[in-house]
Amino acid sequence: MNGFIIVASLNKAYYETAHFLIVSILDHMPEANICLFAHREWTEGDKRCDDLLYVKDCPRHVRSKLWALSRSPFDTTVYLDCDTWVQHEDVSKMFDLKGNDMMFTNIRPYAGKIAKFVGGEMILHGGVFAYDTKRCKKFLEDWWEYYWKQRRDEWWPEGCHPKKKLVSWDQFTLWWLLENEYKDQIKVGIYEDDARFNFVYIYKEDECEREIVVWHYTIPHSYRDSSEKLIPTSELI
Repeated sequence: MNGFIIVASLNKAYYETAHFLIVSILDHMPEANICLFAHREWTEGDKRCDDLLYVKDCPRHVRSKLWALSRSPFDTTVYLDCDTWVQHEDVSKMFDLKGNDMMFTNIRPYAGKIAKFVGGEMILHGGVFAYDTKRCKKFLEDWWEYYWKQRRDEWWPEGCHPKKKLVSWDQFTLWWLLENEYKDQIKVGIYEDDARFNFVYIYKEDECEREIVVWHYTIPHSYRDSSEKLIPTSELI
């Protein structure tokens, strides 16, 4: 079974945009299976959750998505950041892994805070991607574990700088794992005309040839509160 997972944690603004995203998915793919990971106190009693195939609790963490990825109930999973919007029926094509274990879009360096660094380059965008849940399970678990250690200053690869600018990025952890621990184990593909499946709001208009499928915006900081913080391990699971 194919399905989308969406993860909303820490800030209620992400939960609200998650529901906007769900509406947009169903507008263009009415038969879509969706699993929403969000805090129980948000989902309980919310009628918008009644028609979702799965609604699951998640930890309070700035990267709860990494915790949730390996827990997808679907065989093939498409992960979408909360601050995305589906606007074309070709979203259904995102489940075609083309014989790969994972499908990504590429980062556009001009649209990010950091891509190249001493020791490597972050190429894969971690905000929208698809994967074979069974084949990627161990990798996804490690992505979460390594990132958690990364943020607690318990792990950092030698020769990668500047750490201060890189340490908050889960895409850095993604890069390191795929270039090292899983280099010959996880087969990664890039969507054809990839920008249309993850069109970040500051991309140049000519980045994709066909209609945009997934629009990727950002929630203004004024709509976020001070609850965006890391939570001690004892409170996570």
